[in-house]
Amino acid sequence: MGSSNQERESSPLSSNFPSEKSMDHPPPPPTTTYPTHPPPPMYYPNPHGYPHPYPNAYPPGYHYPAPAPYYGPPPPYQRRSSSCCSRCCRSFIMCCLLMLTIFFLMSLFLALALHPQLPLYKVVSLSVTNFTTQPTLGGQFDTKISIENPNDKLVGYFSDFKVFMSYKDGMVAAGAAPGLALSTKSQTDVIVRGLFNQGNKNSLEPKVMDDLVKERGTNSVTFSLRTSSLIVLKSNTFTTKSEELLAICDGLRVKFQDNSTTSGELDNNGKPVPCMIYI
Repeated sequence: MGSSNQERESSPLSSNFPSEKSMDHPPPPPTTTYPTHPPPPMYYPNPHGYPHPYPNAYPPGYHYPAPAPYYGPPPPYQRRSSSCCSRCCRSFIMCCLLMLTIFFLMSLFLALALHPQLPLYKVVSLSVTNFTTQPTLGGQFDTKISIENPNDKLVGYFSDFKVFMSYKDGMVAAGAAPGLALSTKSQTDVIVRGLFNQGNKNSLEPKVMDDLVKERGTNSVTFSLRTSSLIVLKSNTFTTKSEELLAICDGLRVKFQDNSTTSGELDNNGKPVPCMIYI
């Protein structure tokens, strides 16, 4: 009995150590394995064992954030009003552009069809009587102006004529003539009588007056004539706007017989002097 107990006590001890046979063939090394999937989530149970008292709300004492400002759409009537106003403005602008385009095309067509031309001015004759420079400037001018309407479909209507006789940009005489109507392809003469302001020596500057006296000593003086009026060209279907027409006739040389003569005539060899037309 005693030997058996000893064996039993010694058997566990012997199992903890390898035997001689096992030492000849050592055991294989332990294999290390790694998980191929992430570990499952960790759940922490409620230590108190009862459900959360505020499952869908903030806890007491929590300050709620201020709500964001809400900008609603504009009232329907304002939106409709602005859209209607913009449509009206666009329609008005389009109508104006269309009317201007039509007016321009009609004017261009009529201008090409009627081909309006400006009248032609010519000085046919010019005479001066009682012309004196000493002691004062005086005299009277009589001039004849020929006006021709070259248009074959437009009639010219002229307002009252204003005529100025000048010497080196200094006015020496002024006159006027009544207006007239000039039919197509026609010509007429306008006679203008201009009077000096007797005894008005200051009508010319001193230097210009001295030049006039010196030129008078050569038995000739060159004057310039300017006439202005309003003109309108009309037909049965077309009318031009009223424009101011200015005619400038330079180089009107008046010749005197001698220094003692007070009368002179236009020295143009019987040819009318053409005028420049400005509008």
